[in-house]
Amino acid sequence: MSEDTLERSPVEDANRFIDLVNGGGFWRSVDLRVCAIRSGRRWMNLVTRGFLDHRPPRSVPRFSPVERRQFRAWQIVRPVAEIASIVRGIVSGMMKLRPRYVRYVGRSDQPAADTRYSFNELAGTYRTAAYDLWSCHSLVQYGSTIFDVVMQAGHDPFELDGMIRGGPNAYDGLPDLVRRFCARPRGLKMKGTTTVVELIAPLAVRFDPERISPSADRVTVTARAAADVFVANADVIWTVGSTIGEPVRHGSVRLAACEWTHEGDALVSELDFPVENVDSTATAFVVIGDRCVDRVSVPLASTASSIRIKTHDALDPGLERFRKQLRARGKNKSQQFEAAVGLLFFFLGFHMHPLSGHARRGDTIDHLAQAPGSSLMLAIECTVGALDTGGKVGKLIARSEHMRNQLPGSEVIAVLATASSREALSEAEVEKAERDDVLLLAQENLQELWIAAQAGETSVQVVDWFRQQLSQARLRQTQGSVA
Repeated sequence: MSEDTLERSPVEDANRFIDLVNGGGFWRSVDLRVCAIRSGRRWMNLVTRGFLDHRPPRSVPRFSPVERRQFRAWQIVRPVAEIASIVRGIVSGMMKLRPRYVRYVGRSDQPAADTRYSFNELAGTYRTAAYDLWSCHSLVQYGSTIFDVVMQAGHDPFELDGMIRGGPNAYDGLPDLVRRFCARPRGLKMKGTTTVVELIAPLAVRFDPERISPSADRVTVTARAAADVFVANADVIWTVGSTIGEPVRHGSVRLAACEWTHEGDALVSELDFPVENVDSTATAFVVIGDRCVDRVSVPLASTASSIRIKTHDALDPGLERFRKQLRARGKNKSQQFEAAVGLLFFFLGFHMHPLSGHARRGDTIDHLAQAPGSSLMLAIECTVGALDTGGKVGKLIARSEHMRNQLPGSEVIAVLATASSREALSEAEVEKAERDDVLLLAQENLQELWIAAQAGETSVQVVDWFRQQLSQARLRQTQGSVA
């Protein structure tokens, strides 16, 4: 977080968010989802999550409320003209919107002062709001812990999930309610987590990472958008070149000038930009105004990356079998997935020792990987099911610790590779892995590593990235314990 951000007051951040929304011209509605606990005659916020929507209020889909005597979850849809009064009410500690007023408190029963604006870029490494669909302007506020607010309201926090399950329009407790009603994919735990407000104004254009096709003379990318209003204000800018130090070439296209078709609820468009046979990489950016809202870096076919990939390509043309196995799902695909993960690290330059084929495979990890020229070892476990199936996480932690004890002076990183997307993983599973310094590689991360391998990145670069991810996970754990 920048020094400038730290110096801004909550009111300044709130006004900045309001100005960006009002000046954007993209949104027509504010779609608020509120979860609150009764405290006497008042309602106290637990979770408020709001989305700025490009549709008029009458076109925003409606959710059925959850109404209990001591708990409520309801939706409020208002014209975007009301965004200023909504935000200022939240920051001041009281949002006055029918059907009921909601109080927002920080620690010591004071208005929640920890309110921050940030721009959440899809390609960025840090996002304030838990939101992964599009890049967005976000305003996030934290207050007292959910546990404390429920206690102060005179209720047993351990009965909150039961309240939510016990009546019409039920959800499976607060985490499920937040995940599905509030559209927060990673849900929310109760004990130790603060009450939260997340207001999200999406800039809804991005690349489709599954539909990128490089060839000898062009790169074809697919852009997706939520509505014409975002397309009308977006550009794609690209940079292509060969080796470092050589001049690069740039180009751009207005997305409004491209041909768009409907695909479900989204708009999609294919566009090409030219490359030459000497080019090694191409990077494309989606830009709205002065904001980069997505980017993709494409290794070009002419470089063919490393000799390891070239050699395997001769055995598996186009590496189609490898790429299919890297996305394998289902219990009967576990050996294929393990083999593909091992190949991926081999392509990245690691010395590999597959252990999953040994007779006593249940007693060991799936792969050992050593970074050339160093004493660093990766202990890699693979899963196509739930992260902790058969106690995988605990066994990986124990085996990694045993390796550290047996290899004094060496660094051992525990790696858990899953065929599942990060969105499909439960928050509890992810937290358990991060808490014990296990580097979790979900399907998106494996695809990023495959792109890195094609671009010729080395084991040194990969290890640096792994260390950064572990440091960020430790920071999240520290912040969570402080909260």
